[in-house]
Amino acid sequence: MTDQSIGVFDSGVGGLGVLREIRSLLPSMPLVYVADQAFSPYGERGLDAVRERAFAVSDYLIGEGATTVVVACNSASAAALHELRDRHPTVSFVGMEPAVKPAAGATRHGTIGVLATEATFQGELFASVVDRHARGVSVVARACPGLAAAIESGDDVNDLVRRYTTDVVGRGADTIVLGCTHYSFVADQIRAAAGVDVEVIDPAPAVARQAVRVHTGEDGYGSGATHYLTTGDPERFAAQVARLTGDKVNVRDIKIPDSVDSEIHVVEGDITVQDVDVIVNAANAQLAHGGGVAAAIARAGGPSVDEASRAWVAEHGPVPRGGAAVTTAGDMAARHIVHVVGPIYRGVPEDEIELTEAVRAALDASERLGAASIALPAISAGIYGYPPDEACRVIVEAVERWLADGGSLQEVRLVAFGANVAEVFRQALRSSR
Repeated sequence: MTDQSIGVFDSGVGGLGVLREIRSLLPSMPLVYVADQAFSPYGERGLDAVRERAFAVSDYLIGEGATTVVVACNSASAAALHELRDRHPTVSFVGMEPAVKPAAGATRHGTIGVLATEATFQGELFASVVDRHARGVSVVARACPGLAAAIESGDDVNDLVRRYTTDVVGRGADTIVLGCTHYSFVADQIRAAAGVDVEVIDPAPAVARQAVRVHTGEDGYGSGATHYLTTGDPERFAAQVARLTGDKVNVRDIKIPDSVDSEIHVVEGDITVQDVDVIVNAANAQLAHGGGVAAAIARAGGPSVDEASRAWVAEHGPVPRGGAAVTTAGDMAARHIVHVVGPIYRGVPEDEIELTEAVRAALDASERLGAASIALPAISAGIYGYPPDEACRVIVEAVERWLADGGSLQEVRLVAFGANVAEVFRQALRSSR
């Protein structure tokens, strides 16, 4: 992949329809499609599991150069779209939203049907869409277990299509929304089962147009190549693409672990706005928050942060290396600040030892507080002089060792204010696996 490419992902073949629409609009844009078939189908998994997987695949695409990510799956969009935008504020995310608005405008008798997976209906996104766009309209939400999996495997879907479609039509729907990208490939069968008086709406073209609108890259200068990747069997996926689209493609298999990615995430943005239990401050021993991350945290937290810091030093003395001070987070969303003292970079082996101790001190203190989530900056980089690539490597290795040793935190966010350090964090994560 190259910088400014567009990444598209789904648990399988469903997003290929969206990919095709994007390609028709941007013929020169480099595109990459990830079929996360090791975790397919998303729609039959729990919402939390789908959310974590969406984080992992998106992190992979961004790490490979995507500046726009299309979540070409209704289940993953319902589970994770809002959180993905919070985690990566400089990346454009486009998700699948059930086309309730156009359906509400098209219905003649005031009833619309939505065919989707159970996970799509569980997410806040669907409820929000209905609340915004379907007031005064009756919505028949019909979960379709097994349909996406049958389309994925190439099984006969006629009985499933007929059962689910006739159910919503029988309950009065004169307009049907395809609420799963897989269903685009059986749209004609759904139309046949619904009858000529029922309109069927596929949102894929509208999603592609939105991806084009928000993408920051310029079409016309790229290779026009489309890269197909899968976390499953590449030969099987190539055969599926050929069966559904008629295209013969080369597919590469990739590994996107979920066990570690579900615990460690890279976030580009302001550490002071992270909605976590603990924010880690790269402090000096006197907790005098004069510059860098410390100054930003003190400003965002308000006067109570400086007051609590002075009180802590007055009671306990300076913060020792390898130790941690815990204070209020003041006006920030976090509950606590854990202050640790990293090394001032000297270019000697002891630097790595001291930085590792600072990271472990922050993690240990957070665990003692009963925290589930923590936001950790690039300690000792910036005003303390530690080269960012080395500091990020040490921090990532220290976090992974701590978790491997039984650490109980559910989420560690490695927060970088700028894109360069965020990318260094991502590279360090990839290299450690």
